Amino acid sequence: MSRTGRMADFAGSARRGVTLVEILVALFIMALAILPAIGAFSSSYGVASRQLEQEIALKLGESVVSVLLTANYDRLLAGTLGTIPLNIQTPSGDFSGSLVFTGMTASSTAVAIGRASYRISAQVTTLFHAQNIETPHDDALVFGFRDFAPPPLPPGPPPPGPPPPLVATYSCFDDLVCLRVRVEYGQREAVELETFRADMSK
Repeated sequence: MSRTGRMADFAGSARRGVTLVEILVALFIMALAILPAIGAFSSSYGVASRQLEQEIALKLGESVVSVLLTANYDRLLAGTLGTIPLNIQTPSGDFSGSLVFTGMTASSTAVAIGRASYRISAQVTTLFHAQNIETPHDDALVFGFRDFAPPPLPPGPPPPGPPPPLVATYSCFDDLVCLRVRVEYGQREAVELETFRADMSK
C-alpha cells in the first residue's frame, strides 16, 4: 500500500467518533448507578431532619416545664399566671414568644425554627389540695388502712358485722398539681411531657 493510501485510512479512522447510541447507553448505565445513591442520601437527610426537629421540640418542652416548675405556685394554682415570656435557644434558632395562660391552660403563637413551625401549649391540673386530719375535704388524698384479717367462720351464714377499725390514716399536707406540656412541630407530630409539682410551704 502506498503512503498516500495509508494516510487516507488513518484520516478515516480518526474521523470516526462516539455515536449517539453509545452516549445514550453510557448515560443510562450512569443513571442506574447514581439514582440509588441519590435516593439513599435523600432518605437519610429526611430522617436526620425529623430527628433534629424532634430534639428541638423536646428541648422546648423541657424548657417550658422548667419555667412552670419555678413559677409562682399560688398564681399557678389559681390560674392567674397571665403571660410568660419565652426566649429559648436551640441549635437551629431561638424560640422567642410568649406562653399566654387563660385559667389553667396556656398556648403560644407558632414560631418557625428552621424548616418546622413550633407551637407550645400547657395545662395545669389540680390533683388534690393540702389538708390535715382536723380539716379534711373531698379532694384531699387520704389513705385508710384497716385490719382485714378474716375472723374464724362460724357454722352457717355469718351475720354482717361492723367494718374493721382503722389502723392508720395518712393525709397529705401539700398541694399537688400535674403539669402537662405539648409541643407541636409537624402536621401529625407532637412531643408531650408531664410532671408534678407540690407546694412544700404549708
